[in-house]
Amino acid sequence: MGDVSIVYRRMIRPEPEPTTSPPETIHLTPWDLRMITVDHIQKGLLLPKPGTAVVEHLASSFGRALGRFYPFAGRLVATPGRNDDDGGSPKISRVVSLRCSGEGAEFVHAVAPSITVADLTAALCVPRVVWSFFPLDGMLGVDTIADSRPVMAAQVTELADGVFVALSLNHGVADGTAFWRRSAFWSEISRRSVDGDGGFEVSSPLLAHRRWFLPCPVRFRRINIKTSKGIANSMRLD
Repeated sequence: MGDVSIVYRRMIRPEPEPTTSPPETIHLTPWDLRMITVDHIQKGLLLPKPGTAVVEHLASSFGRALGRFYPFAGRLVATPGRNDDDGGSPKISRVVSLRCSGEGAEFVHAVAPSITVADLTAALCVPRVVWSFFPLDGMLGVDTIADSRPVMAAQVTELADGVFVALSLNHGVADGTAFWRRSAFWSEISRRSVDGDGGFEVSSPLLAHRRWFLPCPVRFRRINIKTSKGIANSMRLD
């Protein structure tokens, strides 16, 4: 149907950047940990082509929205731990956490000048090229641990007569509700911002990032998880 070419990739940090020092660490719950073995949440919006340049505007508002959802600018990390509670020999364990380091989320600008809106909407099935509009497609959530990749990424693909705005989010970090609130917040900031002025109030509700489960990290005897690279492993609670 047509090729998708990447113009640039860049890491966008939250604005304003969090002042937490040292970086806050969010320990994942058992429900979170189950979801790092699946694909990312991926949704996209197909829009008519605007009359003015939109990519840099979206990149700017993306960073400002990220400031309100600062954990999504962090990284998943697996840190070593020990479990000596049974009185036997020490057992090596691992703890998977979200480190709110503010390293940023990935923003990708792509172009597909030979693809039209009709090419996408007229097809009976989703065309294969659509998956090229998502920057984290084909990756499992656990891949971000091994490669220290961002947990969230956005891609703006300019078509011949439209724009496809895609957002991908690690399912171990947030659920669908958080995903859509983040999307709505980004959309509202993009619509209401004028000349970079961020002095307005937005109506989209923000999230409580605190996990209401265990007050301590969940440890695993082994973290050998099947990744998208085909390494078959397993994980077991201590």
